[in-house]
Amino acid sequence: MWREGYVLGGDTRFFVRVLGTAGWAPDEATADRDDELIVLLHGWPEDGSSWRHVAPVLAAAGYRVACPDLKGLGRTAAPKGTRYDHESLADEVSRLIRNLHAKKAVLVGHDWGGPLAVATAFRHPGLVRALVVASAPLRRIDLRRAWHIPLFNIPVLPEVAFKLAPRQLVAAGIRRASTRPEAIDDEAIDGYAAGVGEHPRGWLPYYRELSRRTVVEATVRTMRRRTGLLRDPQRPNRLRMPARVIWGEDDPVTPFSLAGDVARYLDADVVGLPGIGHFVHEEDPLATAQAILDLIGPGAYARKGGVQR
Repeated sequence: MWREGYVLGGDTRFFVRVLGTAGWAPDEATADRDDELIVLLHGWPEDGSSWRHVAPVLAAAGYRVACPDLKGLGRTAAPKGTRYDHESLADEVSRLIRNLHAKKAVLVGHDWGGPLAVATAFRHPGLVRALVVASAPLRRIDLRRAWHIPLFNIPVLPEVAFKLAPRQLVAAGIRRASTRPEAIDDEAIDGYAAGVGEHPRGWLPYYRELSRRTVVEATVRTMRRRTGLLRDPQRPNRLRMPARVIWGEDDPVTPFSLAGDVARYLDADVVGLPGIGHFVHEEDPLATAQAILDLIGPGAYARKGGVQR
């Protein structure tokens, strides 16, 4: 049975849906801490409910699964004066993990949830048991495909557009980015649009701050390579945690060719999903869940023959 409530992550009150074994509820401050937690971080324009078909598979395998709405999306409001740099976002996720009463968590991030998961793994490695990144470019963006990113960086216009027509814009974005748009039904789109349209200024900084940083870092790396004067200091991680990259092979906005770059950076392997677009967890939830479980194995409750509830 799903449990829902608000959990603090720093100054942000995350709306969280939880499924699986272990007695978590928002007010159970004294609950036993465990490391059987998986935190699923969604991207734009979705909310935590986008994992509705993945979470039950993971819970059946013995895990407690938490699906928060990211800051500024769904039912998680962005506090006044909040920051969107990698470090601040990673600190929020780390506090969320602690307040979910876990020693460690498996972090899975799709789209903008990917950079958040990676930043948390680098900044708080002691809290991360394993890392999975799905359809989430890290150090290079193909702006020929992701041309919506420059548009979202235009002042004022995106705020006005998403206030006036959130449902139409969200539906168009999902149709453009997926190969199986029927997997995301009208009810889901209505829910996503409600979150996106309520406070656009709460989610646009993901595009305006994190994407600008990515472009700047990519430009610096290109200059290093072309001049030959400086060696690129970025190397695969040495976090000593298992990592995996999941990607739709027919992704129209973040092409599959980017998956190899992400995998090399994280020293991870790649699982490509044929015929799948950008929203891998909604277009092929069973394959996505299986790719996660193939990396981390069953949870302790399943290993002991426990019954999920």
